[in-house]
Amino acid sequence: LELSPMTSSKGRFERRQVKRFKVADGALAALVNHGSKLGQIRDISIMGLSFRYIVSEEEAPDARELKIILGSGRLCVDKVPFKLITEFEIESEFSFSVMKMRQVGLQFRKLTPEQRASLNNFIQDHTIGEA
Repeated sequence: LELSPMTSSKGRFERRQVKRFKVADGALAALVNHGSKLGQIRDISIMGLSFRYIVSEEEAPDARELKIILGSGRLCVDKVPFKLITEFEIESEFSFSVMKMRQVGLQFRKLTPEQRASLNNFIQDHTIGEA
């Protein structure tokens, strides 16, 4: 996986060519292979998404598969090809917290027509305004 050089969050937003949308609570993203990274989707566009997850000891550094899952456990989009753009640790709101959180930014790669349609439906049905 390639990581782009980190830029300020202002710089990241200026580079975006399409609108991103805030995602309603209950929509999850999972990077899976041998272990997994599972977390709440923060925002999404037809070009990519970002999500936060709690760091575990079963990290999957070479995850190759992205799944988008609704809170009901219903699989929404499966086997989405992606490129990792950013990954960084999130400062805890609570100084006493022992849990570490990270945020991942992914760019979608070549989507099938079915994946693109599913993503469009997800954006229409499970987002709550522009991010």
